[in-house]
Amino acid sequence: MKILFDTNLWISFMIGKRLSSIKHVLCRHDVEVYVCEQLLDEIRMVISRPKFDTIIPKKTRNHFFEMVYDVCFFTDITVDAISPIRDIKDLYLLSMAESVPVDYIVSGDNDLIDLNEHKGIPILTYNQLIAILQQNTQETI
Repeated sequence: MKILFDTNLWISFMIGKRLSSIKHVLCRHDVEVYVCEQLLDEIRMVISRPKFDTIIPKKTRNHFFEMVYDVCFFTDITVDAISPIRDIKDLYLLSMAESVPVDYIVSGDNDLIDLNEHKGIPILTYNQLIAILQQNTQETI
């Protein structure tokens, strides 16, 4: 299963509350999580905001990027997606999803979730993804 996580999920993972189970998804042998430099640049930009200085320690940021480089699959964006998306800055995610192509785009962003799908690729919430993974393996994540 090929998955693309939106920036907001990665940020939530680094904060370490609700989405700490992403590490279990990353360790699964039946899941490939894809990233691209543009996605990592957006993550770097978001966590550089002053409000995150006390929320995400520098050590956590460094560990996060080490983990991503170790376990995620890197891809280049080779497709220019066209979509009636409300937030144009998310268009690169749809382009990336098409470029791989991934099986699921996973996001907490209503601008993406409200699309439901892009070019046949379902756009899910994290909880929907977990339900699918649990259904496929009959184990709790």
